[in-house]
Amino acid sequence: MSELNFQEGLVVENRDHAIFMEINFKSDDLDAIKDAIAGLLARQRSYTSRFDKSGLQIVVAFGKNAWRALSEESESAAELVDFRELGYGMAKATQRDMFVHINSHSHRINFSVAQDLVKIFGDLITIEEEVHGFRWLEARDLGGFVDGTENPKGLKDRTEVAVINEGIDAGGSYVIAQKWVHSLEQINHFDLRTQENIFGRTKVDDIEMDDDEKPVGAHTERVVIDEDGEELEIVRHSLPYGYASGEKGLYFLAYSAELTRYEKMLARMFGEEDEHFDRMLSYTHAVTGSYLYAPSLDQLEAIGAA
Repeated sequence: MSELNFQEGLVVENRDHAIFMEINFKSDDLDAIKDAIAGLLARQRSYTSRFDKSGLQIVVAFGKNAWRALSEESESAAELVDFRELGYGMAKATQRDMFVHINSHSHRINFSVAQDLVKIFGDLITIEEEVHGFRWLEARDLGGFVDGTENPKGLKDRTEVAVINEGIDAGGSYVIAQKWVHSLEQINHFDLRTQENIFGRTKVDDIEMDDDEKPVGAHTERVVIDEDGEELEIVRHSLPYGYASGEKGLYFLAYSAELTRYEKMLARMFGEEDEHFDRMLSYTHAVTGSYLYAPSLDQLEAIGAA
């Protein structure tokens, strides 16, 4: 794995703050867009050198049409497709051209990078969504349950799950990005046992239910899929977001060496496989949705040099 030249933000762990930026290209001036991408990468290197203890990482990813336009490798990201609507509108399809994931231990560093991104790209882009995420108490979602319990741990395991390890896309990764909006009033209306049946885990001590007591619609039952005896894993970077007096939710972001893992998980969540829906959908819905490709550093730097 050491020879893979991937964007390090794919696999870093335990960053407390992130900014998720969903972007569409407003200009068809590809040369100017490539120059801006190079400028963003240069700015990241400057911040990383200046604030070396911040843990700053940036991941840049592209939708299918944008990647086809920017990349000279026609066979690259062969699995990449546009996101499609699911669950009769419960998961919206809002396919974006570009996505930027800024994460570190410091919100002020993230915010500074995001401001610079806006200046660097200027009128070339439209920021469709900008979500500021934070790691909440004990890494819990705002619904009160621990999020990402089964996430791969350690550089080796996370790299194996998130990063393509061979071929022209070695070092690249497939991305899913969704903004979920919660109705906390709805989840908090349920009694504790009902909440735990929705998630398939205990709320206080985060223990997964035994298979024989877990409801068929429990979240952990829907998204954990065994294929040839192995769990289909992804590396999640999801974080809560919101306002005390307003909208709250979870920004769901993940990286995987295979896009099909997301499609299989979502098919089970939204009842396309067996008509059983994820019971989590009783209190939350996705208002954005994109599939993207995060190129290897070699591919990304080649764009900026083109």
